Amino acid sequence: MIRSFLIASVVLVHSAICYAQSMLPVQQDTTLFLHSNEIIFSGVADYQSTSVGKDITKSFFYGGFIDDEMKGASSGRQQLVNRFGIDINTEIEYRNHKRALFKDSTIGYLFKYGFYNFSGIQYTEDVFDLLFFGNSSFIGDTAFLSGSQFSSYTFQKIGFGWFDKYSKSSLTVNAIGVHNSLSGVINKGELYQSASIDSVDFSLDAVYKSSNSQTFCGFGIALDLDYRFNMPKSDSEFIYFQLMAKNLGLVFMPDVIQNRIQGELAYDNYSINDLLNSQTIFQNTDETFGSFSDTVETKGNWRVLPAMLQFTKLVNRNSSQKIQGFYGARAYLSSSFMPMFFVGLDVHPIKRYRFGLQASYGGFSNLRWGMYSDLKFDKFSFGIASENLFSQTGESIIIRISCAF
Repeated sequence: MIRSFLIASVVLVHSAICYAQSMLPVQQDTTLFLHSNEIIFSGVADYQSTSVGKDITKSFFYGGFIDDEMKGASSGRQQLVNRFGIDINTEIEYRNHKRALFKDSTIGYLFKYGFYNFSGIQYTEDVFDLLFFGNSSFIGDTAFLSGSQFSSYTFQKIGFGWFDKYSKSSLTVNAIGVHNSLSGVINKGELYQSASIDSVDFSLDAVYKSSNSQTFCGFGIALDLDYRFNMPKSDSEFIYFQLMAKNLGLVFMPDVIQNRIQGELAYDNYSINDLLNSQTIFQNTDETFGSFSDTVETKGNWRVLPAMLQFTKLVNRNSSQKIQGFYGARAYLSSSFMPMFFVGLDVHPIKRYRFGLQASYGGFSNLRWGMYSDLKFDKFSFGIASENLFSQTGESIIIRISCAF
């Protein structure tokens, strides 16, 4: 179990396989859809960090050598509290614009399927140096690990909902199946190494939880809410806003394995050879932590999904303006994700094409820049974007395709 906890921590510091929401601005169109059916596909692959360089992340994903220069650059960016996350998700949605759920109503219906992975890690500045440089970085000093935590969810959903054909507001009820869930927290962790390198003291109190290995380890229910409203800008024009909640729900996992590690180690009179390459503490984790208490129990857990909440000023597709602004804020129900704020410009130079620029701050990183491009025809539209350009600590690609028939 000790080994599993450390491996999970290292993996999440490197990569934190996770997930994010598209910054392609939602375009408000209050006219009736001209076709009976619509299929919308969207996909996101995004990782972001406050400190860990993307050169290290790429080496971990695709293979390669992580040299001292790469580690040193990331180490120099470490802050008091650091974050890392990756957002990977895909979603497909069918909307019926012809039929109505009720007689003479403007309410159509929709079906939705999605697959998501959300993970995030929050860690102290000493965690990175300890994992990548070993305890040699803390000669005559103390490494503080307390408060570091991670969580990871992989799940899919299938849902049925309804939407207003004019305002485009919608509500979807989804059945959730959880494939995998991991979480851990270091309540107390300190490593001290004397200046003369003749003693090491290490204390740890940590909890690690993991789901069972079945295809589905939990089930639940979640809501997707997309509420549109407007404010008058002039006698003939409105400003449109959106309140969105995605994957807002609960899941129950009947067999969650919880491990708690507690203990203290004190080593004295090491020889210099024993400390070479800083391998003393972590070379053999089973031997090192043999004296730690390790309690294991299996029980059922209710979990809140890492729902996304977002407020946005929308781009009005019916507006005659060539340039429009959009802005908003985003949050996830995850302690590792800081509230994120974004602002951007949408440019509409010709009838079927628009592009935009945006900046954001928060989330799993600091300041990020992005761009998008959008083509729209009578029965087909295609949009591609990135929320993370020119960054040393992250990358992203976002795709949205719709087809009418």
